[in-house]
Amino acid sequence: MSGSFGRFKPWRGWPISREILPVVRREQVKMLHAGLWQPVLASVACALLLVLSLWPVVPHMWLLSWLASVLLVSSVRLGLAAYYQRQSDAVQARTGWLIGFSLGVLAAGVTWGAAGFWLFPANDHEHQAALAIILAGVSAGAVTTLSSLWGVSVLFLVPTMAPLMLRYLQVGTPVALLLALLMALFLGLTLVASRRFGHLIADNIRLRVEGDERERALRENRSRYRSIFHSAPLGILHFDQDGKVLDCNDKFLDIVGGRRGGVIGLDLCRDLADDKVMNAVSCALRDGNGYYEGDYVSLHSGRLIPLRGFFNGIRGSSGEITSGVAVIEDFTERKRAEQTIHQQAYYDPLTNLPNRRLLLGRLAAAYQACQQGSERGVVLFIDLDRFKAVNDTLGHAMGDRLLRDVAQRLTGLLRQGDVAARLSGDEFVVLVTGLPSCADRANQVAMALARRFLNALSAPYEMADRALRVTPSIGMALFPDGSQDADDLLKHADTAMYQAKTQGRSRVCCYQPSMQIEVERRLALESDLRRAIEQNRLSLHYQPQVDAGGAIVGAEALLRWEHETRGGVSPSEFIPLAEESGLIIELGEWVLHEACRCLQRFGADRLPRLSINVSPRHFSEPDFVACIERAVSGARIAPERLVLELTEGVLIDHLQDAVNKMRELKRIGVGLAIDDFGVGYSSLSYLRRLPLDELKIDRSFVQDLDDANDAAIVQTIIAISQHLALDVVAEGVETEDQLAFLVANGCSRFQGFYFHRPLSSSALGRVLSAPQYHP
Repeated sequence: MSGSFGRFKPWRGWPISREILPVVRREQVKMLHAGLWQPVLASVACALLLVLSLWPVVPHMWLLSWLASVLLVSSVRLGLAAYYQRQSDAVQARTGWLIGFSLGVLAAGVTWGAAGFWLFPANDHEHQAALAIILAGVSAGAVTTLSSLWGVSVLFLVPTMAPLMLRYLQVGTPVALLLALLMALFLGLTLVASRRFGHLIADNIRLRVEGDERERALRENRSRYRSIFHSAPLGILHFDQDGKVLDCNDKFLDIVGGRRGGVIGLDLCRDLADDKVMNAVSCALRDGNGYYEGDYVSLHSGRLIPLRGFFNGIRGSSGEITSGVAVIEDFTERKRAEQTIHQQAYYDPLTNLPNRRLLLGRLAAAYQACQQGSERGVVLFIDLDRFKAVNDTLGHAMGDRLLRDVAQRLTGLLRQGDVAARLSGDEFVVLVTGLPSCADRANQVAMALARRFLNALSAPYEMADRALRVTPSIGMALFPDGSQDADDLLKHADTAMYQAKTQGRSRVCCYQPSMQIEVERRLALESDLRRAIEQNRLSLHYQPQVDAGGAIVGAEALLRWEHETRGGVSPSEFIPLAEESGLIIELGEWVLHEACRCLQRFGADRLPRLSINVSPRHFSEPDFVACIERAVSGARIAPERLVLELTEGVLIDHLQDAVNKMRELKRIGVGLAIDDFGVGYSSLSYLRRLPLDELKIDRSFVQDLDDANDAAIVQTIIAISQHLALDVVAEGVETEDQLAFLVANGCSRFQGFYFHRPLSSSALGRVLSAPQYHP
């Protein structure tokens, strides 16, 4: 059934889209239910009239039964219609309502058709005419009430008229057949008329629905465009052809900091204080577009706002500009981003000092200016001495704090026009211009400035609960000095700085051309040393340590390097180089493992113990204790046979850290000694805190025992060691008189040429195998 009236064809080329078809169908169903009581009551009235007219000629029981059927069907239809009206739109949209209504219409049509068939007075033409007229009237009325859906009207018209036509055909007389034909024509006309009405109603509903849809879409578009207008991430301004503001969005108000009431009506061509903005508006209204970019002072908030504005004229249908629109961008964040990028590109993030890139630009400009003028300048290359030890021992956070404090001190010493920069790590550069044109005078002024920086940076740094002392080495290079460019000048200052380190650190050194030769020599030596480590060209020599009777009680391992072309290279030359280049860590580990192998080769009965020197940088490594433990356990030697000799400098700078690490070493079982005791910052207060086993008297005191002061120092060291129950070893014993003095004052162990020179491993084996005696 739904197929017969569930869809219909378009009328006269007016298509109904699939989108609105359900809406049109819902409206058609509403029209069927709306005001149903009127045609139903009219139908009941017609039924009563028919019963009255046929009462004399038709059995009364038939008439009353038929009337009851009409009343029953009408009541059910009215009840369903009333129930339908009480439902929500969503419930009314269900297809079941159309089916129920169609069944009611069909029942009504069948009921009226039954009257035409069962109540037909066969021999009474007058009453036949009354029956035909009433049925025709009911059918005609149905055309107007049921035509919103043609299929529904068909369900009523055909069952209503067809039985009457059938009865006339049964009569069979010419008049009856003519009447049957007339009835058929009437039915056809009503069906055609109903179909036409149905299409007209459908088109009307379609037009109304489409209009509602267009209006709703227009409202949605307006609302959407309004939302877009006010939610746009850029400020939008609409103004008329005179430049007066018609509307603006919320973002524009956020940018300029005003209220909507203060902006609407503002004349952009006259009321603004910025001529560039007014000119951009005028160009948009005159030529179609305008542009503004700059720092705009808001009339409402007074803020200085970096703005960029695009102004466009809006043309009407005739092509003339009738109004304008502006898109305003606040690029404060962009400027901040640009500043951030510039900061990251040209400044050091830790200290906020200029970095290498910015320094080279400033240096090139200063160098060129000095070449063209009569003034001179100087570059100070500053490197912090032993900064890596601070980083490794106290941690990177403390190292970073130290670098920030250094930068702050440098900045505080700068004059107007001077530049301080951080290159990398603990390297800083100061650029000073405006020095006298006289070379000697410029050198004096530059040296005085450099010493100011040296003294300021050498003062103690307050770090948490300690005062940290760090000294700088400073290399300086005056310009113009014949250098090719700024890079060469920076290299010269760097070379002078390394020369200052070579001369003992914590000093200022001025660049000399001869220094470059020394730098190249040191670079070549460093390369050779690196290759010597890789190719295992280094060796250990061993200088025995003896007791007062000459018996060997131990030895000290001494590193040697036999260069393939230079011959023997002094440790005093390559050890500092290894410290600076970082090779000392690799060297220290190699010495450690070689010493453990030596102890493994010579049993404890032949070589009771062996001492090795530990560099401060190696000692400060986080895994130093683990490295010692691995080497001792790997060689399977008694740990107390290995003695680590530390310098006082390691202990003074970071005493508590050194004590903690030494306690870990004592947990392993290795021996600990202070090398060259007395030449540094010797103090009983810190000596008592250290888990030591031995003190070593420096050779400089032993060799000058004729000097009363040195002799007193030696006696004091021996007394200290006896008081603290420590072994004491005197280094550099070369004469019998020196030995006699040491023995007389209680020294029990000795090391020096008087007993043995440093020996190769094989020579040491022969000495250990030979009978031992007092020399």
